[in-house]
Amino acid sequence: MNQELSQFLHAIFPLPLNVLEEVLAAFTHWEYPKNHYLLKQGRPCSYLYFLKKGAVRYIFTDDNGKENNVWFTFENDVVTDATSFVQQQPAFESIQLLEESELYGIHYDDLSNLLQQHHAFALWYIKLVEQFYIVQIEERVFDLQFLSARERYEKLLEYFPNITNRVSLGHIASYLNITQETLSRIRANKV
Repeated sequence: MNQELSQFLHAIFPLPLNVLEEVLAAFTHWEYPKNHYLLKQGRPCSYLYFLKKGAVRYIFTDDNGKENNVWFTFENDVVTDATSFVQQQPAFESIQLLEESELYGIHYDDLSNLLQQHHAFALWYIKLVEQFYIVQIEERVFDLQFLSARERYEKLLEYFPNITNRVSLGHIASYLNITQETLSRIRANKV
């Protein structure tokens, strides 16, 4: 199985070789074109993905049809709607590929079976949730409440240094919860 996936799993929490082999066998490999939707709002999220190559945006579409960018994910990161995946309920957001992408995914049922069979994998899953979701959610809430638009933009550039080369300014402005005009002024140092 893929060495990169194995390294990614190991970096979260080391698994015994026999457990690692079983986990790797449960993942499926996919390649999708730009603009493909991994998940549509209103459908349950059935997969937890590891993004080997590409870029992803998480989108909430309101009742008026306005898209709001919630998060971005790039290589060597996890992709899923965590709430929908854990609860197996309809998702509040869509997940769309911004670039041609390569992913490894594990179905909810396979992950659940592995969690029940292997204590080490359950510990791995706890670490995954801590690293990729709890910390990110708390930071996102803090940023929106307490940082200025400029500070949010600067923090985004620290977190994703090449984001402006890969994501449209409209998507970035939406994520920062500002207008595209405000983002242009920030980028031109006019704010």
